[in-house]
Amino acid sequence: MNKFKLYTVLLLLSFGTPTMAENKIFICVHEKDHLQELDPVAHALYLEAALLAKPDTLRPWDRIVELYSKAVERNHWKAMHNLAALYRTGWPGGVEKDTQKAIDLYQRMIELNIPQGFYNMGAMIGNRAGVNNPATDGLSYLHKAAQLGNPPALTELGKLYIHVGKKEKLGLEYTRCASEQGYGQASYELGAYYKIVKHNFPIALQYYQLALSQGNDSAAFMMKRIFNKKTSPHTAMWYLPDEPLNQLYNSLYQILLTDPDQRFPALVKDHPLPPHPTQGFDAERPDWKPGE
Repeated sequence: MNKFKLYTVLLLLSFGTPTMAENKIFICVHEKDHLQELDPVAHALYLEAALLAKPDTLRPWDRIVELYSKAVERNHWKAMHNLAALYRTGWPGGVEKDTQKAIDLYQRMIELNIPQGFYNMGAMIGNRAGVNNPATDGLSYLHKAAQLGNPPALTELGKLYIHVGKKEKLGLEYTRCASEQGYGQASYELGAYYKIVKHNFPIALQYYQLALSQGNDSAAFMMKRIFNKKTSPHTAMWYLPDEPLNQLYNSLYQILLTDPDQRFPALVKDHPLPPHPTQGFDAERPDWKPGE
């Protein structure tokens, strides 16, 4: 099930600028430490539904909704998340859109203190999707999700602090906290930050590679272009073309297009990145080498 994204522009329009105290010390909390153990029977139902819902299947929607609903009855929060997403968007010929059902499921997740539930509700408010709470409530939900270690919330707040709140250090701490939990979008955002803001291309490339290993298809698309002799100049990172690397990253990109759930945990270790032609392995330390 694809997770919907809460873009910075929507946060700006609906939430305003972050208000967390600037002098507050940030403590990186991991979401897994706030998740309750899943009921095994419910989890089996959830896995069956998720398998049936894969894009390359015919997807029997009535059965999928039935399985998710049975898992929800046993407080399976992942089933709540996926079922709510179906109701939030609807599927022609399959699931009728029902915003209230989605909101009710997110509220149930919140009552169970599930971090993703707070993020989801904040997103509903941010997108003005049937929630009548004041705009500040959306940001409150987002902060609560981040305090519980939710990677999407950490990433969105990190972008706001960096690019809007002018609290770069704090924003990077938020985003790195999400990245170290294996959240590919956070690693991708860090890559974009070091590329666009810092012009530190070796560090940007490290984060793009990490994001790819975590299953981020945008990073995979970037990586396959960086070493291609035709597209490399257009990435503005100025790496030398390398056909074997081009083929490697293109193959990984194709795998993710076929199966977005794929991950490549050995990628960073098995395929060390080459130095940048002018910046070495770090633009701020051009003479530094890994292992030193």
